[in-house]
Amino acid sequence: MIHVFPSNRLEHLAGALATLLNVPAAAPLAPEHILVQHRGMQHWLSMQLAQHPQRGIAMNLQFPLPVRFMWTLIRTVLGEHVVPETSPYQREVLVWRIHELLGRAAVTAEPAFAEPTRYWQQQSERQQPLRRYQLAEELADLYEQYLMYRPDWIEAWDRGARGTREPAANEPLHWQGLLWRMLAREVPGHPVALLREAMRRLARPVPGLPARFFVFGVNSLAPLWLEFLQALSAQQGVDIFLLYLNPSNEFWQEAASERQVARRRAQWLDAHDSDAGFLEEEGNPLVTSLGQQGQQFVRLLADWADSETALFAEPEGSTVLAELQRDMLQFVDGRDGRHVSEDSADPAAPSDDSITIATAHSALREVQGLHDWLLHRFNADPSLKPRDVVVLCPNVEDYAPFVEAVFAGRYEGLGDDVPPLPCSIADRNPGDADPTIAAFLALLELPDARLQVSQVLGWLQVPAIQQCVGVTPAELVRIGHWLQTAAVHWGLDGAHRQAWAPGVAGDDFTWAQGLERLLLGFAWGDEEVVLAERLLLPQVEGADALLLGRLCAFIGALQALRDDLAQARGIADWQAFLHERLRLALFAQGGALDAAHEDLIAVIKELGEQARAAGFADELPLVVVRHVLQRNLQSPTRTGRQFLTGQVTVCSMVPMRSIPFRLVAVLGLNDGDFPRQRPPLGFDLMAQDRPRAGDRSRRGDDRYLFLEALVSARDALYLSYQGRDVRNNSERQPSLVLEELCRYLEASSAWEREDLWTLPLQPFSAQNYAGALRTFDPHWQRLAAPLAAPVRTVTLPPPETRPEVLPLLALVKALEHPARYFAEQRLGLAPGRAATAELSDSEPFVSSHLDRYRVQQLIVERLWAGDHAGLDEALRRERLSGRLPAHTMTAAQIDTWREQAGGFVQHLQAHSAPPAGEAVALDMHGLQLTASLPRGVQGDLLFARLANPKARDYLTLWLHHLLANSLAPADTLGCFRGKDGGVLELHAASLPREQAQALLADWCALWQQSLTTPLPLHGSLGMAVPEDDFVQARFPALWLGDYHRAGLSEDPWHAWFWPEPPDAQTLQAQLLPLYGPMLEHIEHNEIALEAAGD
Repeated sequence: MIHVFPSNRLEHLAGALATLLNVPAAAPLAPEHILVQHRGMQHWLSMQLAQHPQRGIAMNLQFPLPVRFMWTLIRTVLGEHVVPETSPYQREVLVWRIHELLGRAAVTAEPAFAEPTRYWQQQSERQQPLRRYQLAEELADLYEQYLMYRPDWIEAWDRGARGTREPAANEPLHWQGLLWRMLAREVPGHPVALLREAMRRLARPVPGLPARFFVFGVNSLAPLWLEFLQALSAQQGVDIFLLYLNPSNEFWQEAASERQVARRRAQWLDAHDSDAGFLEEEGNPLVTSLGQQGQQFVRLLADWADSETALFAEPEGSTVLAELQRDMLQFVDGRDGRHVSEDSADPAAPSDDSITIATAHSALREVQGLHDWLLHRFNADPSLKPRDVVVLCPNVEDYAPFVEAVFAGRYEGLGDDVPPLPCSIADRNPGDADPTIAAFLALLELPDARLQVSQVLGWLQVPAIQQCVGVTPAELVRIGHWLQTAAVHWGLDGAHRQAWAPGVAGDDFTWAQGLERLLLGFAWGDEEVVLAERLLLPQVEGADALLLGRLCAFIGALQALRDDLAQARGIADWQAFLHERLRLALFAQGGALDAAHEDLIAVIKELGEQARAAGFADELPLVVVRHVLQRNLQSPTRTGRQFLTGQVTVCSMVPMRSIPFRLVAVLGLNDGDFPRQRPPLGFDLMAQDRPRAGDRSRRGDDRYLFLEALVSARDALYLSYQGRDVRNNSERQPSLVLEELCRYLEASSAWEREDLWTLPLQPFSAQNYAGALRTFDPHWQRLAAPLAAPVRTVTLPPPETRPEVLPLLALVKALEHPARYFAEQRLGLAPGRAATAELSDSEPFVSSHLDRYRVQQLIVERLWAGDHAGLDEALRRERLSGRLPAHTMTAAQIDTWREQAGGFVQHLQAHSAPPAGEAVALDMHGLQLTASLPRGVQGDLLFARLANPKARDYLTLWLHHLLANSLAPADTLGCFRGKDGGVLELHAASLPREQAQALLADWCALWQQSLTTPLPLHGSLGMAVPEDDFVQARFPALWLGDYHRAGLSEDPWHAWFWPEPPDAQTLQAQLLPLYGPMLEHIEHNEIALEAAGD
């Protein structure tokens, strides 16, 4: 007999199951079979049974999946010699059978199969096997659906006839029936035929059947399986118990949704003059709209159940959530005013916090808002435990990184001894969640990889590979320095590079060249040497040679693995290769296998089992093997981990996982993202057929999932969506299911649209620290508090010990950026710097302005000193260093730079030989200024830099000029890059000693002031201060920036000390006495090099 137990509370169903299990079975030692759809439900139900007062233990229980258990029953009915343990029509096996069949010459030559054959053969020869396998996957999915939901088509195909909606023989999709008949002829006894035969056998007694079994929490079964259960229940002594979630205790199986009613009304009005006589339907609009998927299942059960025991319970309390659940249970429309008090037209129950709907700009802000909401809940209710919370997402991978980041921090208001809110993330794809598995899959792409430097170093950061290769994180930093110096960007060697870039010769920027330069440099000595057009690098010294050797061995292993992966193999050979050459050779493991290695072993084993069950014996290329491993890693048996671990559970929204929690949160309820939709395939015959009772759809499943979430929340419900665009703040609509709920709440309770919790764009917004739902994050608060203040004034007393000696170049650095100098010297702050410079995966294709400056400055120094031989050697090293592009244009570019620098040097030589440094010191009221003055032949100061002069150049020239003239009269000349390849001369005439010392004292006073308070007197502002439009135009442009360059406000020190722009007139008054004399005294002279050479 079939006994059904509907309830709106899953915990009541678990209690009923415990009571049923306490009834002694016919065979006391036989295990009890409880059919569940997911491991998460198994885990929850096991704990519920163990905690039930009538049991106290959960043992001798088996939790098979429904389809797998029924296949076992079919084997019992028909005999194990007739029904194999693994069905050859199981999806994972059927894929291999179809893949092999589609590649047969008889199929590819058949005109009926022209369309599918063209689909996979239009790819490149290398990609054809993968495209054929992917087509086989799609067909296996469709045939699995046909077997369950269109068995009449399968039986018609077996007879050689057409299905009800199947295309005729001359129509394009007729080939699906032909392909099925080929599959059925090769392996007779598909599931539909076996099911029909089993149901015929069940008409008479069948020994060995279980006396009872239970189906728990399943809200959808194919009609064919329900027929089988009905036939099974007719057996003497067989009892089947179906315990399922039902949102309503009223008869709603035939109720129509508001949309269906509107459609019927329109049809009525088409046939009648008015709507008089049209029968209005009553009921809860949320249940009828969201529950259509479950409605069909309830209707089917009502037809086949022999007994029904209702276990419904009224929700307690008068909160908005309780009233909502009560309306659904009683199947009434709460919008009719039933929640309105007699004394007021307003709803009796005021809007409370049992349902919170939040809107944010991004997934990160959604998670941050949820975390704050949870912390408020835990603060308000000491009885609440992390295990009482579930967070549902349409796709958990979209939120997992943000959950890991947000839930890992400590927060204010919880006490110093309170750890971060514990959280576990279930349903993650191991390839995304585990670095070992991600690296394993990435290494399978070696034949298609460019072997960029960041990619290889990324693999070396995986702990399992690190341990196997024998490198530490600190050693990886040194390796990064070596590779940057050796100019390694991508490619194993010249041949690999040429395969990716045909026509490009040489091994420049490859691993082979870079490692060779390091190895030969170690063997040669401590200096850079050019040997056979190789610049040998002395970066590796002493014991670091062992580290370099391990790096070379790892690159060699990658090269060998790349070559081996390119070969096609049989399934058994692939299994051995993946185990020995890849997993064991490159991935270290501890004494006990961790989950990553267990998963890798399992998927490699499954690869062979599935192919052998299908009788597949052909050789396979890597592209297919890699795809199969990635697919098998996404199996629910692996992605369902970390569910119900005693922590806050974050998981994907999965059908038939409607487990009750005190707090239920749903994120990502965005229009277009939920309900999730999968466009039907062009050759999906079911999509072209009329829907039938029991048919499932992704959209219908998701709508029912949302309804189950509403039913499963016990204390509070939190719903979130991204209601604003993060780029332009434009409004975005919520999911249709959330919009339906909002409309219902507006009409049935005191909830209004204004009750939406709108999260600010930024976590440091002042709004986050006001109101009832303030944030707990102290890090953002430290940033938010200063932003609320318009001006930040920091004043410190002078340092206890003032330096007695101050190098003039240090003074220049301080005066160029006083705010930075104050932060570094007095606050001990310095900008964070990476342990290694950023490695680039791209080789240089064009030379930059920095390259030009570096090379030309080198040329100027060598030519001015008359070192022509040294210049040739230096340029040769520069060309071989890897910093410049490796093409023929580079040599011509260097020649052009040399010619330009040569004219500049001729101009310098006309003035003087290279200046000699003269060490000087000057006492400035107890502060000794020291400098090395660049004296030319005539005793004047001479500066030269083949670049456009910056504020720092002006300050360097001027302060050296003032220091020199404070000792003795001297002119100062600075030569820089001018317009059109000419020379810009900056000339400062000699000054009287007293004037020079007075001006220098002003600068020293500014330096002393910069030690006590931050000053926004940046050098670039000083250079513009004499201009008439400084206040109105120049200052705003320099501070705020424009499309071409960043403003000073984006400098971290300026942004910290002055969140709002400082007063321009005050700055002008401070800067003008300093920069005014400098800019007035320095003369500018543009000289064309042709004129200079005359």
